[in-house]
Amino acid sequence: MWEGFVLVVDDQPVAAENSIEAIRTYVPVDQILYAQSAAGARALMEKRRLSLVFLDIDMPDTSGFGLAAYMEEAHKGLPYVFLTGYADFAAESYDYAPVDFLTKPVDLKRLGRTFEKLKERSMLPAGGKVAVRSGQDYVLIAPKEIRHICKEKRKIWIYMKDSGRYQVSASMDELERIFEDYGLFRCHQSFLVPLGDIEKVTASSFGQTYEAVLLDRTVLPVSRSKYARLREELEAMGIPFIRSIHSAQEEI
Repeated sequence: MWEGFVLVVDDQPVAAENSIEAIRTYVPVDQILYAQSAAGARALMEKRRLSLVFLDIDMPDTSGFGLAAYMEEAHKGLPYVFLTGYADFAAESYDYAPVDFLTKPVDLKRLGRTFEKLKERSMLPAGGKVAVRSGQDYVLIAPKEIRHICKEKRKIWIYMKDSGRYQVSASMDELERIFEDYGLFRCHQSFLVPLGDIEKVTASSFGQTYEAVLLDRTVLPVSRSKYARLREELEAMGIPFIRSIHSAQEEI
């Protein structure tokens, strides 16, 4: 059974009741909360420590998308699942970071797969390794063997130094929290890079953005908002910064 309080947000009580009935298969009934509006949902989020939220998309006071945006800002890391009676909303939902997208009435077997995803995403690092699901198996990988992590369109990949790669269902925010203790830094909205593998950081051609060059010559973008923080992280590792007047190449 799923642990922690689960919130169902739906402006239609009958639809909510049906969804809750399905969710009860995986969550104890005394851990399921209900809000009929986005305002009520926000109030409950402030009072209770939630572990999961099911969001109806089409609501009168604000859409589920609006509430998802609020959660990603005010309750970063709180997983949520979109619920709707209209499958056409599925494409738009990918502008956000839901664990899953379910149509109403909720199918029990399909809901079971959602909770499997949630359990996979909640696996925490232990013993210096992280478990990554591959098919029906879990592969234990060492963070020091990660070349970089990136988001490519709607897919998130962990690239390994041995040229292997794993597609994962976790969001970049979740991966950042998991791997920051292992020296990976969020250099860009779509990239995590091992700090110890950075060889140099250079300005782009127009000087508006930056790039991190890794030891294996991989080049990754560094956003302007992350540039100063990157230097702080490198200094925290004990790397001194010495200002150079010009490079040796400029003398030639």
